Amino acid sequence: MKIKNNISLNRIWIINSIYSIVVLALIIKLFFLQVHPSLIVGGEIENYQTENLSQMKYRIFDTNGKDLMKYDKKYILVLDTKPFMLNNYEETLEDLMALNFIMKSEDSNFNYSDVMKKEGKIYYTISEDTYNKINKLSNVKGIYTYVYDEVDRKEAWKTNNILSNIKDDNTIENSLEYTLNSYLKENNYPVAKFYLNDKSIYGDGEVTLLNNKNIKLTIDSIWEDKIRNILNKDEYSFLKNVGVVVSEVDTGKIRAMVQKDESQANVNLGIGQLGYEPGSIFKVITETIALDKGLISTTDKFLCTGEICSKDGKPYAHGLLSVEDALKVSCNDVFAKVGGEIGYSDMIDYLSKMGLFNPVLNLKGENREEAKGVKPTFENSMNNISIGQTIMVTPIQMAGLYNTVVNNGVYFKPSIVESIVDDDDNQIESLTESGKRIFSDTASKLAQETMSKVIWEGSGFEAKVDGVNIGGKTGTSTGHGGINHGWFAGFFELNNKKYTIIVIAPNIGNKHPDGRELGGGNTGAPIFRDIVTEFTKQ
Repeated sequence: MKIKNNISLNRIWIINSIYSIVVLALIIKLFFLQVHPSLIVGGEIENYQTENLSQMKYRIFDTNGKDLMKYDKKYILVLDTKPFMLNNYEETLEDLMALNFIMKSEDSNFNYSDVMKKEGKIYYTISEDTYNKINKLSNVKGIYTYVYDEVDRKEAWKTNNILSNIKDDNTIENSLEYTLNSYLKENNYPVAKFYLNDKSIYGDGEVTLLNNKNIKLTIDSIWEDKIRNILNKDEYSFLKNVGVVVSEVDTGKIRAMVQKDESQANVNLGIGQLGYEPGSIFKVITETIALDKGLISTTDKFLCTGEICSKDGKPYAHGLLSVEDALKVSCNDVFAKVGGEIGYSDMIDYLSKMGLFNPVLNLKGENREEAKGVKPTFENSMNNISIGQTIMVTPIQMAGLYNTVVNNGVYFKPSIVESIVDDDDNQIESLTESGKRIFSDTASKLAQETMSKVIWEGSGFEAKVDGVNIGGKTGTSTGHGGINHGWFAGFFELNNKKYTIIVIAPNIGNKHPDGRELGGGNTGAPIFRDIVTEFTKQ
């Protein structure tokens, strides 16, 4: 009996010992799973995850340092299945059930137990509300959230959106984008690292500080917003689209480049077509060239016989007119004669020196090729060229021409990029243009005087703004299918600095809502007036 009792005691001792060892092993395993998961998994779980936070690796600022990019924020939940599966136990059950409930509002088929059967990282795009709710769950292992900035390109033809996708694989040599990419290509995307703590919980993302290079534009977003408000006024609702370019004459810097419908191809750059006939706004350029060459004075008189002038659809003779008066009434006959004095070769030479027949900003690429316009041939005749027919231009090219006249004869190539800056808006590289003289000071000032008289005494009366030094010229040109384009090109002075405004209303049709025949005088001119009024009001 004693022997049997001893055997039984030994068996009990052995069983208890084995049980104790198993329990101890389980305790040790649980300890390491909960406290040191990375040690248990043997390197299968990384101690951090890296996520890209933006679609762009550079920023685009206006001249005042305001970030111009508009983003659609994407709220992201990430489930890292390894720590999620291995480390969620009883103490996390309440938060797990809460996560399950919250995510079912995003996806009715979501089930955390199914997630545990998968491998790798699982990404969910969630609502902002869901994002905020999940961030209140503090115990769930192996999950983290972040916000991703996706570029909003619904208004694709805004200047900033045109320049928002510069990459090595989509830039063309000798383009503006190529030049900018030479500065931007070493940039990095903004990222956040999410570290796994000793309880298998991911912390808030630690954003890496970057030293990226960014683009600073010449445009003033405040001015652009004011112009957009004007273009969207009820009184201009009959105009499907309108392009406006505002530039600083003594630098060539474009302070605003706006169109009414930014979802359409950019009319200011002529993207999508060859450009537009400038019509009568070109007469100012014809006049200035002739003055510069000493061929005319503003008081010289020419006879209008009505050969190429008309009124109410019928030939109309203005009779004997001075150059100044001819500009006020926009007489075709007189300016055809003035152009004849200049001659084809000299006309083309002057125009080429001021950027015509080549892209100005030099934007290149699929679906964003800036128009270079169309050079008229000798056979087109100076009669047509001198009055803005048979020649095709972009509004931004016309900005360069008018800048030259208003800047007392010195041409600055219009520019849209001011500099390359760091993340704190400190300048790294200036991209400003240098000027070159085209016209004499005298010729330019005489042309400015006649432009002022067009507004105060002539066809540009709808552009009047009391108390402001202004001048300009109306224009109406014919496009494809005989549909007219309305133009106004002019200048104004603000705080002792001069600016030009080019307005184009393409494809305006024939009749104004009030019954009048449509042209630059009742489309472009009133818009010019409203812009100047808004910019100069105290």
